[in-house]
Order: sequence, then C-alpha cells, then structure tokens
Amino acid sequence: MKIQKAPNWKDYITKEDFLEKALSSSELRALQKKAQKDYMYWDTFKYQNMPGNFSSEEAWAFVKLERIGLYQETPVKSTNAKKFQLAITNTLSQKLNFIDTNASGLKMNKISEAQKNKFILTGLTEEAIATSQLEGANTTRKIAKEMLASQRKPRTRDEQMIINSYQMMQKLITWKDLDLSEEMLLEIQTIVTEKTLDDVKDQGRFRNDNDDIVVKDRTTDEVVHTPPKEKEMLSELKELIEFANKKEGDDCEDFIHPVIKATILHFWVAYLHPFVDGNGRTARAVFYWYLLKHNYWLVEYLTISRAIIHSRKKYDNAFIYSESENDLTYFAFYIADSFKTAIVKFIDYFNEKIQEIEEFKKVADKLENYNPRQIALLNYFLEKSNYSPAEVKIHQARHGVSHQTASNDLIELVQKGLLTKIANKRKHIYMPNIEKIKKLLGKTKNIS
Repeated sequence: MKIQKAPNWKDYITKEDFLEKALSSSELRALQKKAQKDYMYWDTFKYQNMPGNFSSEEAWAFVKLERIGLYQETPVKSTNAKKFQLAITNTLSQKLNFIDTNASGLKMNKISEAQKNKFILTGLTEEAIATSQLEGANTTRKIAKEMLASQRKPRTRDEQMIINSYQMMQKLITWKDLDLSEEMLLEIQTIVTEKTLDDVKDQGRFRNDNDDIVVKDRTTDEVVHTPPKEKEMLSELKELIEFANKKEGDDCEDFIHPVIKATILHFWVAYLHPFVDGNGRTARAVFYWYLLKHNYWLVEYLTISRAIIHSRKKYDNAFIYSESENDLTYFAFYIADSFKTAIVKFIDYFNEKIQEIEEFKKVADKLENYNPRQIALLNYFLEKSNYSPAEVKIHQARHGVSHQTASNDLIELVQKGLLTKIANKRKHIYMPNIEKIKKLLGKTKNIS
C-alpha cells in the first residue's frame, strides 16, 4: 500500500501568530524533540498525542521547520529536478559514532590469521545469502551454506542468485582500491544476474526507455517508484560516479561522513534503477565497496543485509519516505540502524567464538593424536543435533586445505572408529559415531 503523503507544512507556518504560539509551547517543543530523535515520518507522527492547541498538521509543520534548518543538499536529483536533502541530527551522529568506534575498535589480534579468514568466510557467506533473499531467493540458510561450502553447482535459479552474490562479495574485496566506473557497475550487475535472467540480453547493459521499468510494492503490486528516463538516468549515473570517486578535502564544509556517503550511493543507485534486474544487489554492493575503500574493514565480517531482512518493510518504507519528502535522512537513519545491528550481532558472535576457541585449545592440548581440523569436526557433530554428514569438499573449504589433506583427515577418523564412510550416489559421506565421539571428547572435559 502506498504511504500517505505528508501535508504541506508551508501552508501552516504562514498562519498568523503560528510561530509565536508554537515557540511558546513547551509541549509542542517536547513533541518536536521526540519526532526528531526517531526521525518520524508523517504516517507515524500523526498518531502522537498532540498539544491541545495544535492540530497534527500544525505540529508537523513545526517539526519540518526545525528539519529545514539542519538540511544539507546532496547531489542526488529527483525526477522533478529537486535535490534531495539530508539532516545530520544528534541521533544520527550518535549512530555514526557507534559505527566508527566499533568498526575499528574490535580486537581481532586475539585470533590467528586462519581464524580471521574463517570469520571473513562466514561473513561473505551470510551476506551473499541475505542479499539474495532480499531479492526473492527462496532457499534455507542451511542448504545455501552447504552449497557454498561444498562448491556444488546450483540446482535452481534461487541457488544461482546466492552463488552470484558470493562471487560478487569476493570481487568487492579485490576492488576496494579501484575507483567506481560504468564498467564496474556493469560488471557487478553481470555477476549478480548470471544465469538468472529471463532474457540474457538484459545482462551487462543499462536499461532503456523501451524496458519500461518501474518499482512495485511486493504485496499490493502498486507502483511505488518510477525511475528517471534513460537519458536522465545515464547523465545522473555519471554524476554518481564522479561523486563516488571525489576525494574528501581538508575543508570541513565539503566533508561527508563515509557511512553517509556510502548510504547516499546506495540510495542513488536504487533510485536511478539503471538495470532491468539486479538493481538492489548492485546498490548494496556499491555501499560495501565504498566502505571497504575507506578502511571500514569490519564490513568484511558483517552481514548488513541479514539485519535488513528482519526489517524489510522498514527498508522499503525508508526509500519511499525519502522520495516522498526529498529527504534522504529517513534512509540514512535506517541504514545506520541496520549497520549498528549488524555490528552488535557480530560482536556477540565474535565473543562467543573466542570463548569456543579458548575451550577448543584446552581440548586440543589433551588430544595430541588429532589435528585441530579433526577436533573441530568432532566437536561440530557433538554440538549439532541436526548436523550434516561430513564431505571432503566441505571439510576442505571450511579449513582452506588441499583435497588430499581434507581426505586424509576424514580417513584417519574412520580408522579410529569415529566416523563411518558411506557411499552416497556418486560421492562418499562420513557419518559420525556419536557415542564414541562423546566418550573421546567427554574425557578431555573431565580432565582438570
């Protein structure tokens, strides 16, 4: 359903004695402060308790008046030729400070390079799955993770989307020192849409007016956004690329916070909708690319799209609110919140894994006849009630070793009676002997 358009605030502030009455109302100022803290849109604001002498429209006008004073112009131009504005409020500044502090302050020196690589692999995998699911890929995380770990070929279009996104995330890490270009945007779209389009001719090209592209609400099928025409889109795309590559100077007047600039790029790509398909994934890829380029290294470990999935309606509304009011602050608030959520979840996950690593070291010290990879596999079987059987390819991918080394690990565990090798179609799988694993690992935990 389309959102209700906010009333024209200018119709109310011109009324006689409006400003004098508004400025003298402590209740209205308190409501204004609340609305600014959460950066409410009209569809939420109108249900707040209004001061007795003010209608919701008048109160909204007072809120808008404060926002106008904070607005900074962005380079993003709407289809009616108006520039989008953005307000860096105290609340948004606080969110950005949290991101800056935690995106660079996490103590990764607690773990080895191999363990760091496993964290990155997990982050890339989760982000690839989540960004594809946002665009409709219908598969479970478990199946998707097993597919990526075993490097098996995708069986469905949805699985192909996830493979594509995973390859895209890997590419972005290698591109972090490059400038953005039309060629890079086309390559991003080519990668994320590989073998998933109804017409292969839509891959690796910008849309034209004959494509008749619009954005529709997922539930109602209503048109919620009509992108610019081809000529304007291509012109704006050049502006976007120039903006992305512009170096921030020493003049504080020109400074744009990197997370805000990445967010503007995210919104801008989505707003221009330069492709027939793959626009959302491309927009998020550009967001990640810019942050990686500006040393937000923690994004390699995060899955911001997973946070977006859990608030998908808010993500969609943030676009609509921003377009409705020519105010990018709505989108900036949403992205900052999602970024913050992803960081918090990763820190919790990281601390949990650090504790597991410490426990693992204690076990490993007492099992001299087993290597760390074998112990990790046995521990996985012991802790997961819905485990998947071991396979050489999956074991190889998880630990970054050769096929022969992975095979030797599993064969040795078979010889020790901890795994059973079973022929399954054209491959072998390894099933755990849970009681023997319990006995082996239980002994180590009972040793003081």
